Amino acid sequence: MMAGILTGCVESNAATAEPVAVEKGKVAVVYYSWSPDGNTRFAAQTIAAKADAKIFEIKAEKPYSTDYRTCCDEAKPECRGKQLRPIQAIEGLDLAQYDVIFVGTPNWWGTMAPPVRTFMTQNAAVLKGRTVCLFQTNGGGGMQRCEKEFAELVPESTVLPAQAFSGRSVRNSVKELEKYVTDRITVK
Repeated sequence: MMAGILTGCVESNAATAEPVAVEKGKVAVVYYSWSPDGNTRFAAQTIAAKADAKIFEIKAEKPYSTDYRTCCDEAKPECRGKQLRPIQAIEGLDLAQYDVIFVGTPNWWGTMAPPVRTFMTQNAAVLKGRTVCLFQTNGGGGMQRCEKEFAELVPESTVLPAQAFSGRSVRNSVKELEKYVTDRITVK
């Protein structure tokens, strides 16, 4: 069901560019995961540990069904219509405190999950001038439109290259998740 995230970057560090230097305590990881033991949650936790970052979860006000097929029926039209899904306030998150924000999402029908789109839309102003970086998990669809649509939501942010991780192998991809971090930032 879920598959890709970040492409058409406004500003982008090329894969060969030096990682962005950031002070300790100035990195946050914000993510949405459909299930309590989900692949995006695992990726977010691994990235946060490597980046020495605070981690925050995006939760929909009305959660999607825990039944896979019913969730698909609920989410598919939202994704195709680029709709927003109301989210809960994220306790303790003050984005103004962070210089780099990693954002995680599952890829649903070629784009980010609606709660992530909502989060990005609601916070575009505070993300202005900050560095953001998308990561996504997918069931085989790769990045698709995720990266491009993510960057379009934050046109005044520095957007680092996104990366897609296969949900089937994400738990065996700790080294790749850690490399994703070290290729993009250096915590000083």
